[in-house]
Amino acid sequence: MSAPSAIAHLRNYVSAGLVVALAGLITFPLLTRSLSVVEYGIVGLIMSSLTFLVALGKLGIQHSIIRFFSQVKNKTIEFSLGQMHSTVSSLLLMLATITTLLWLILGYVVLPSIIDYPHISRLVLIGAAVIFLRLIGSGVTNFLRAQQRSGIVATVTLIARCVYVSLVVLAVLYTDVSPFLAILALFVAELIGVCYAVRYYRPSFEFSISDISRPLAKAMLLYGMPLMLLESIGLIMRLSDRYLIGALLDEQALGMYSASYNFTAYLDVILLVAMAQAIKPMYMDMWESSGSEKTQEFLSRGLHLFLLVGIPFVAIFSLVGPHLLNILASPKYSQGSVIIPFVAISYLVEGSAHFLAAGLFIQKNTKVLMIWSLITAVLNILLNLIMIPKFGIVGAAAVTMVSYVVFIVGVSRHAFKYVPLDINWRTPAIVAVVSIVVYFLGYQVSYGSDFASFIAKGLISTLALSLLVAGIDKLVRETALLMFARLSAKR
Repeated sequence: MSAPSAIAHLRNYVSAGLVVALAGLITFPLLTRSLSVVEYGIVGLIMSSLTFLVALGKLGIQHSIIRFFSQVKNKTIEFSLGQMHSTVSSLLLMLATITTLLWLILGYVVLPSIIDYPHISRLVLIGAAVIFLRLIGSGVTNFLRAQQRSGIVATVTLIARCVYVSLVVLAVLYTDVSPFLAILALFVAELIGVCYAVRYYRPSFEFSISDISRPLAKAMLLYGMPLMLLESIGLIMRLSDRYLIGALLDEQALGMYSASYNFTAYLDVILLVAMAQAIKPMYMDMWESSGSEKTQEFLSRGLHLFLLVGIPFVAIFSLVGPHLLNILASPKYSQGSVIIPFVAISYLVEGSAHFLAAGLFIQKNTKVLMIWSLITAVLNILLNLIMIPKFGIVGAAAVTMVSYVVFIVGVSRHAFKYVPLDINWRTPAIVAVVSIVVYFLGYQVSYGSDFASFIAKGLISTLALSLLVAGIDKLVRETALLMFARLSAKR
């Protein structure tokens, strides 16, 4: 895969991520200002729980689609595309049904005993529809990803988010926003997005009962289930603290924490989700078609660029984030902004796993990922039980950051046995030190209002760090010039 192709795919996914972030910046203040702090905490908990059940229910099939499609395409495995389409669609239909029933049981039995909210049953019911739809839709979108049709996948995301924004705005204008309406809008938006994806997936879809392959299903599950546990346990690390905050502190603290955490999660939308969607299909295909040397070079350069762009981005976000949170969500959530730097760093560390752990994905040694995710999940919960009573929501955010550092160190040691990366840590370390200095210098200065501070600190820190990073690293300069040349050529 050439550099221009990689940039084109990443551009598509990042563009979608930016629009999703923009949509979030519209809906975020509408929801935080229309709902009470407690209601917003409930919505955040329900949506996070839905995400967890969906990750659990897929059994990692979405990862298997990416890995096995590259093998089928390059004829390095004995199965056909027809077998893959038929087997995956049957598996996901079965898993969607089972997971939806599990959610209904848990929602009507477990959640009411944890959360004191009178309308919890209505949220559980609409949540069941969201779960079923997401599981079915994951097969469609991941086949499109495997085909590297990044433009269509990005458009699906854009349509879903634009519909969601429109529905929330209409709800604010014409009725009282409630947690039920917020989740109902999510279901309608995702339904429209999935329908659009199906339109483009359908011509390549092949299904025959005779093509359903038990050996293929077994192979995909063996590859995917450890990754399902990895994803699920990762969500546990980002979800268990909310349950513990609700149990050990109160719903008010949960609302503060959820608002700042959800706000910081736009980093995940802009950088990490886009990168994962673009990078994994490329290096899988590259490994099968071009061999190990080119794959190692691709991953090494990718990690280098990710760190040199991501570290300053996190520093800038941590600096201006509290001001933007006050503008969007109102000062009633300002006490929660102290967690933003910790959560932002955790997303940066998590993102590096897409490069550092690539060897485990390529060689299908996903058990190592599962083992280290279990270790860090247990560590996360134990540390939260100690830190939350002592340090409140700051303790919970710090534990999340530490847990991801432990995870990435553990898996990297094993992944490098298969695909060792050539990493020059000196430059990222210099950029990190410079970014920390810029952050603390900017943190000490106030420009009056939150709006003035957001603009001034954002412009000054972005300009300073952009010039410093470009001056320090040649690869950053070359990549920036290449992207600029491609944009100029299109004009």
